Amino acid sequence: MTTMKHPLVSFSLVAMQFGLIALLLLHLPLSLHVAVLIIEALAILIGLWAIQAMHLGHFNIVPDPMPDIELVTDGPYRFIRHPMYFSIVLFFLPLVVLDSSWIGLSLYLALFITLFIKLSYEESLLVEKLPHYQIYQQQTKKLIPFIL
Repeated sequence: MTTMKHPLVSFSLVAMQFGLIALLLLHLPLSLHVAVLIIEALAILIGLWAIQAMHLGHFNIVPDPMPDIELVTDGPYRFIRHPMYFSIVLFFLPLVVLDSSWIGLSLYLALFITLFIKLSYEESLLVEKLPHYQIYQQQTKKLIPFIL
């Protein structure tokens, strides 16, 4: 089955992702609790590690594979296929737990679902573009280390 790139889908998913991130930042209270700061720092470090492993010139905000894409399987990509998405999910988790409002939880779940749809779309394109991607999928988790 051939999956075609659809720029409208790609940019809509990115717009939803950043819109939900903005809404979460506006809604969730800031916290200086040590545990929250440690988790957020860990999330930022994972995101930066992923960018470093990917190499800055190959980083793409839209889910469409770059023309000269190469499969990266080192750094955090040894454990999960989408460490940058994981870093976003991890960053907001302690704030959502502390907030414990339906609005915060709803926005967080909407962001999680958006990221999951985005990475599923991206993976459908990567399977066609990279010959060894299906093997890589079998060896790693999609989003959450050791779980999903």
